[in-house]
This record gives sequence, C-alpha cells and structure tokens, in this order.
Amino acid sequence: MASTLDDEIEQLRERAVVLRKQLQVQTSTLLSASRTRQILNDDSHRDATTRKKLLKLCYAHDAHKQQGLYRAGASVTAFRVRDPDPNAVDGGRVLGLRFDVMMGAQFLRPYYVLLNRDTDRARPSGRSRGQSDEEAPLRVHRHTVPPSVPLGGLATRHLGATQYAPSGPKSPDLYGFARATRRALVRYHNRLAVIGDLRKSVQQRASKVAAEAASSGVGIDASTLLADVSGADAEAKQIRFDWADGRTGRLVLDDDGDIQKMVVIGATGARDRAAVRALLAGEKTAMGLVQHMSGS
Repeated sequence: MASTLDDEIEQLRERAVVLRKQLQVQTSTLLSASRTRQILNDDSHRDATTRKKLLKLCYAHDAHKQQGLYRAGASVTAFRVRDPDPNAVDGGRVLGLRFDVMMGAQFLRPYYVLLNRDTDRARPSGRSRGQSDEEAPLRVHRHTVPPSVPLGGLATRHLGATQYAPSGPKSPDLYGFARATRRALVRYHNRLAVIGDLRKSVQQRASKVAAEAASSGVGIDASTLLADVSGADAEAKQIRFDWADGRTGRLVLDDDGDIQKMVVIGATGARDRAAVRALLAGEKTAMGLVQHMSGS
C-alpha cells in the first residue's frame, strides 16, 4: 500500500512539473503577442498599477525574444576591448570573440576568447622589417573555453603565427578560427548530452524493471542490467558502462558522435562480445544508441 501511494505521489509531482512548464510557455506566448500589448494600451479602465506591471512584462519578453533570436542567428560575436595594463602589448588592443551555444532549448553560459597581437615578439623568418604592427600574427590572450577543446591547435592552424607559404606570408583566417572553435564547442556539448541521455535511459529502465517486479510479485534477476553510465575522459569521447554483475565497458566516439569501437570486459577479465552486440544492436551513432536504449 505504501509503495502504491509513493508511486502516485511521484506521478503527481511529475505532472505538476509538466503543468508548470506548460504554464510558463503559455504565459510567455501571451506576453510576447502584439495583440496583448495592444489590448493593454487600449484598456483605460484597467487598474493602472496592474496595467503598468503587465506592460513591463511584455517589454521584458520582447527583449528576451529579440536577444534569443540574435544569439541563435549570430552565434559568434566579435567585439573590441582594451587591456588596462599600461605595459600591455599592442597598446592594450584586444579583439574578443563570444560564442553562444544552445543545448536543451536554452543557452549555456557564453564562452569568450580574447586575441591580441604580440608585437614585441621576435620577427619570424619571412616577415620584413617594413611590416606594420597591424600585420603581426594574432594569438590567444585569454579564454574561457573548456580544456577539452583544442584551442591552441585551432589557433595555430587558422591564425598561423609562423605559417609562411613560398609565395609569401599566409593571411590569418579569423573566420575559420571562430567557426572551428564554435564547432568544437557544439560537438563537445553534444557528447556531454549523449552521456546524460544514456544515463537517464539506464535509470528509467532500472526503475521500470523494479516496478514490474513489484507489481507482478515475481523476482527478476537484475544482475545483468546496466547500473550506470558515465564519461571516462575530459573530452567526453569515451563513455564508461557499468553492469550490476561487475562487467565494465568502454565506448569510444569520434568528434561527430559516431561510434568507433566498444569493448566490454567481464568480471573474469575476458571480453564479452555478446554484450557489445546486445547493447549496440547495430547502431553506428551515439544518438542512435540513445534512441535504441530509450525504446523510441
């Protein structure tokens, strides 16, 4: 009886969460509609305080919607700042890049990369003394990008501090650097999302098995079920699987989220190829594996 009441309470809580989200969506839709603002402006009989409060909410939602559209359409923003350090190179001039990434229908905390020109650095071979400081190569000055993103390698490849072709110096590709950096950030967060979805699927499956066992009154051997899913490296390219019977597995992904290989080791140290085939079920991508495990 207690278990049934707990299940009903949990279902009611989940329903309340869904209803609150629906209420937020409907409220946002109404406040963002131009017709709502027109009604508030034309309604002179409404209480002035309430009317002013509603109009303020309408304008706030308009600003939020405009900001969201901008961040979705212009996911990389360039801006100029000045380093207050009097001894800063290049007169303290700094070029900033802001990267916006959306995951789970919301924007994450923006990432920033600050670039400057190291004009005090020794001239590399191929650079003439007649070149101006504006032609000095860009370098990464400061950044908030996670260590899993190879920012140094991307800067070397696209900004090219020492890349000189036989015909002359190679122009830095700032656009290519920004595009490659954002692509690496999106891929990294996609892999993190895959790990979270896999963990959620495992937990839901375990809860479902436990509920079926409780309702049927028949014991179910849960030792062969997956117990946990977690990331195994900082780049989120390797995923660790743990079974209740002591088996462990390692799934390796590439940058695009495609499955490269998977190995499962049993409690005795022997490889379990049958477990690999049962888990992957022929899936070649991480998203396909998520859909397979979630039953969709």
